[in-house]
Amino acid sequence: MARAEQVLWQSHAANRWMQATAVFLALIAVGLAVAGLVGPVVVVWAPAVVLLLSALLLLVFASVTVRITGRTLEVAYGPLGRPVRRWAPADFEAPARVEERRPVQVGGWGYRISGLGTTVMVRRGPCLVVRSRGRDFAVSVDDAERGAALLNSLPR
Repeated sequence: MARAEQVLWQSHAANRWMQATAVFLALIAVGLAVAGLVGPVVVVWAPAVVLLLSALLLLVFASVTVRITGRTLEVAYGPLGRPVRRWAPADFEAPARVEERRPVQVGGWGYRISGLGTTVMVRRGPCLVVRSRGRDFAVSVDDAERGAALLNSLPR
């Protein structure tokens, strides 16, 4: 996002359980790595790496920030706001809408691809839904109704 570009709306959602699980997995990975360094066990490196990568992926998709500027919709993942997915209002094939979604409908928590399209599910409830390239993208954030209304008011 350009520095001079004004954010018209921003919302955030996080899943504390996913964040806590990521920290727990990282601690186990560090423990295995330390055991591999000081002990005679060499086999612990592969599980340590897998656990650490799993913890990082889980942490990235445990929180989401959605921003609407005058020119883009941005969905930023994780505590560092990276990666970022962007759409221009002209990319949308239909008006933005709000849908109630639950994790069981989309296949669980986190970044999910299902028959409903792509969903970033960090909490159950209202999701901001946009349609682009024939697929729906939904993200569970607070005040999704306001975000959809604002997106629909932007010029295409």
